[in-house]
Parts: sequence; structure tokens; C-alpha cells
Amino acid sequence: MDGAGLAVFAHDGTPETVHATSALATHIEDLQFTTGEGPCIDAARTGRPVLVPDLRPEHHARWPVMGPELAASGVAAIFALPIRVGTLSLGCLDLHRTSPGPLTSRQLANTLRTVDLAGELLITFAPDGLDDLLPRATYRMVVHQAAGMAMVQLDVGLAEAMLRLRAAAYAEERSINDLAADIVARRRTLSEEDDA
Repeated sequence: MDGAGLAVFAHDGTPETVHATSALATHIEDLQFTTGEGPCIDAARTGRPVLVPDLRPEHHARWPVMGPELAASGVAAIFALPIRVGTLSLGCLDLHRTSPGPLTSRQLANTLRTVDLAGELLITFAPDGLDDLLPRATYRMVVHQAAGMAMVQLDVGLAEAMLRLRAAAYAEERSINDLAADIVARRRTLSEEDDA
């Protein structure tokens, strides 16, 4: 693998990145958060691994927005494994490569053992719930602050405010974190015109 990202799920099911091994891994996590689609989202929704050994254009119809962005970033293969303990869905481990190809059976077995261990560690270090870990995942805090401000600016609920933030970030080809920082610093506001 060329990189990995680990996300835990907040109480509302939002994946919050706890760790990424490289700038590219961080970019992948940010893309998923911004677009609301991707392997981690699918793995969380289905509770099953998402194994995509080839992200060439003809193979990424699964994620119409994120797929081309991943390929343009140099990601050729991506694998997302949900972290579960019993029926609890705790998070997701995303792995990527810059060359296409499936995981070997040994690689998949080792990855599944790693995911099981991650689940045990998450339960051990956050016995009262994963929200205890989220203060460590502070780089998205500004996004949540901006969503609160957007709720007031647009007179909408939190889910709609987050959707508008994602849409504006994507339309402006910016990181959602950068857009959120501008909103919190009052350099940018969201308005009804952002929907146009």
C-alpha cells in the first residue's frame, strides 16, 4: 500500500479522520468528506469491504464525483474496510495504491486482522463512546463551526448546511476545510446564490 486513512464515526455517523499517513491519504479523506461519496462511505453503509483494484476512468462510475478526482490525484486502487465490533460500526480503514491491482489473499487476510485489532483498540481507548476520540480529530472542527454559521446565514438545518458547504467547496474546487476556515474567519458567507 502507498497510504492509509483511519476514520471513526461520530454519533451522527459522520466519518471523522483520526489519522492519515500522507498528503495523498489526507486528500482522499477530504474528498470523501466533501463529496459525501467514496469507499469509506460505502463500507460504512453496507458494513462490507469495498475493494476497487482499478480506478481507470471506465471503472469509476461507482463514484461519479470522487472517482475522477481520485484518478486525477494518482490513486489507481483503493480498498476500504469497515471497523466493526459485533454489530457496532466504529469506523473505516482506507488503503490506497498508485498502481492498479487486487489485494492478494495474504494481503487481504492481514488487512482484516489489522481492522479487527483497530476495532479492539478503539473500544479499549474509548470505552464510553467514540466521541471521546473526536477531540483528537480537530482538523474538521472548523467545518462543524462553519456549518453552524451556515445554519444561521441560510436559516436551514444542520444537514442542509453541511450539504451546502460541501456543494460550495466542490463548485469552487476547494478543500472543505479551506472554505470553512474562510467562513469562520468571516471572509466568506454562504447565500442562496451558492445554489445557482
